[in-house]
Amino acid sequence: MNIEVRLHGTLIAARPGLRAGDPFTVTIRDGASVASLAAELSLAPADIHLAIVNGRVVYDRDVPLATGDRVGLFPPVGGG
Repeated sequence: MNIEVRLHGTLIAARPGLRAGDPFTVTIRDGASVASLAAELSLAPADIHLAIVNGRVVYDRDVPLATGDRVGLFPPVGGG
């Protein structure tokens, strides 16, 4: 199935050539979750602070995704 993904902040390093927030499509197996999407993108669970699916915050990273879902992934915020 195809999922639209947008990486924000430092997570964009997983997709050289794109800018933060640029959409791209990932093809993953049916029933994949946010956690398995992150693994497919070589992102560690600790790297992702916030996941938004179709405009809603997802706290359970094991909830299955569906074809056409839009996923935004955000890192923890740091600074001082």
